[in-house]
Amino acid sequence: MASGDERARLAGLCGILSPVVAFSAIALAIALSPWFSWRKNALSDLGALKSPVWPIFNGGLIIASILALFFAYELLAHLEGRLGRAGAALLLVGSLSLALIGVFPEDIRPVHFIVSAAFFILAPLGLVVIGASRLLGPEKGLRPLGALTLVLGVASGLTWAFWALLRPALGIAVPETIAAVLVSAALIVLGLRVARSEPV
Repeated sequence: MASGDERARLAGLCGILSPVVAFSAIALAIALSPWFSWRKNALSDLGALKSPVWPIFNGGLIIASILALFFAYELLAHLEGRLGRAGAALLLVGSLSLALIGVFPEDIRPVHFIVSAAFFILAPLGLVVIGASRLLGPEKGLRPLGALTLVLGVASGLTWAFWALLRPALGIAVPETIAAVLVSAALIVLGLRVARSEPV
């Protein structure tokens, strides 16, 4: 049976690997899809059942979600205070939503839209709450981490606001990717700290 330190290191590694798996699957799916256009498509078009690369795209999201779920669950044990644990719980549900995007591809409406929206709302919101809990907590040494986590969460959410306001001639895949990259950056930072048994 794994010790607490070993479990934490494994969970931290899962937090780091989750974005790597997701973006590797997305990149491979795009590389194998000459029809995909950043000006016209959503990332979920790659996972539609009519797409020949749907197993790569949807499978990658499901595996990435499983890794993120384990990390978020372990994060619940590392974060002190109700606010921090609430943020981890939001991140946990957001991670589950990522798997559901793969389980319910865009052909299955409106479920796909609901779970996609849940991921892009709950994951950034979880980061915002975690960041706020570190900023408001008694440990001053965690405030830079809290500020970074908060900024990444807010920036991920604001990506959609800017896209809606500017209405660029781009497909929805662009804000999806930017928002996901910002969430992923926070996961990697938090994952590194958990893996090193550093306070979060």
